[in-house]
Amino acid sequence: MDEDEDDYEKIRLENMRANAELMESLGLGSEKKPKPTSASLRARASKRSPSEMTPDAEPSRSSSRLADRPRRSYNESDTNKEMRKQMSQPKREKPPPREGFRKSARHAEGRKRYEEVDTDDSEGGDAWAPSSSREGSDEEGGSSKSRRVRRRRDAQPRGSIMHTNALSYTDVLKRLKNPTAPGGDPVGNGDPNAESDEEGNDFPRQPLPSREPPRDGKQGKGTLIFENANRHFRPNVTPEEMLRGGVFGGTAFRPYRSAVLHRKLESTDDLSEFPESWYAELDASHELTSPDYDPSVNRYGVKAGQTLEEWENNGWIKRQDPRGWWQWYFRFYLGRRSKDDARQIGRWQKACGPAGRFKRSLVSKIVRSHATWDDESVSPVVRQTLFHWAYELTESDYEDYLPDAS
Repeated sequence: MDEDEDDYEKIRLENMRANAELMESLGLGSEKKPKPTSASLRARASKRSPSEMTPDAEPSRSSSRLADRPRRSYNESDTNKEMRKQMSQPKREKPPPREGFRKSARHAEGRKRYEEVDTDDSEGGDAWAPSSSREGSDEEGGSSKSRRVRRRRDAQPRGSIMHTNALSYTDVLKRLKNPTAPGGDPVGNGDPNAESDEEGNDFPRQPLPSREPPRDGKQGKGTLIFENANRHFRPNVTPEEMLRGGVFGGTAFRPYRSAVLHRKLESTDDLSEFPESWYAELDASHELTSPDYDPSVNRYGVKAGQTLEEWENNGWIKRQDPRGWWQWYFRFYLGRRSKDDARQIGRWQKACGPAGRFKRSLVSKIVRSHATWDDESVSPVVRQTLFHWAYELTESDYEDYLPDAS
């Protein structure tokens, strides 16, 4: 290997020598030019003609693209004219943004749905209905099956069961309004039967409410009718029916340290305030004063509602009724009137009135499930929530939300 490399190097050097001799014989000898000095460069520059030094002199070589471009002028007057010409031209307005011509059906349906469900309830309520994943999917109504059913609804005769149940949520339910409070002043003004609230104001006691039968011979509980000043408050479950049916998992009268009164609430003291006939033969330790929540005690056998601690944190509890809305209702039923009545009745309307969120939610679930109004397997959590608010859905109230058959 070393001998081959030596032979190659000898041949290479021989070729280089022969090439150099050939170049010299032709007069092309490679003589190195001396590197120009700064003095020689200055002398060379001084010999250039003035025309070669003007900026307008054309370059000896340019591309076709540069040659086609208009020559730039260094005359100040020409530049100002060009600027004035550009400024005098009207500005080009930007075209308006393009409006979309295609909208998502799911987005539009969801927007209408939340506008329908929304109520004027700004402070919430004592009870709420936590929705499970199954119930939530039923309420959303976004499945392909439900969309196919809605597309077929026009083929059904108006007023038929298929037509009614196939409509979407916003198509079916009417927009009902809560009744307004009639005029009237409950203040006693020295009435001998008046009692004082916690602020020393006198209010006359009222008689027990009457009960009217269901409308149009329909099924369900009759509505309770109070005096004229409170005729817009229309529950249909009495306090006794609440206790015997089952509420708050048996913890309604449990011993509790009140954050509003800053003292302990005793079960026996609060329970003895109400007629014994309301809870006779009940297992009070399990169904009324239990410290532990038992869903099996409830009317519909499910857990619903928030704890008393959460009610206090939300500011819904007042000193005169430290156990919450239901304690106010029990006392109101027996005839007590107070300045807090308007607030508590307003909260009831936002939950159970014609525009109430829980009542409307239950009706929508029944329609979507193609069930009857009294099918207790449909949303028992919402039904239990309404029961905590002294209300059970009736056939006539259910039909009030449905469209007319005409």
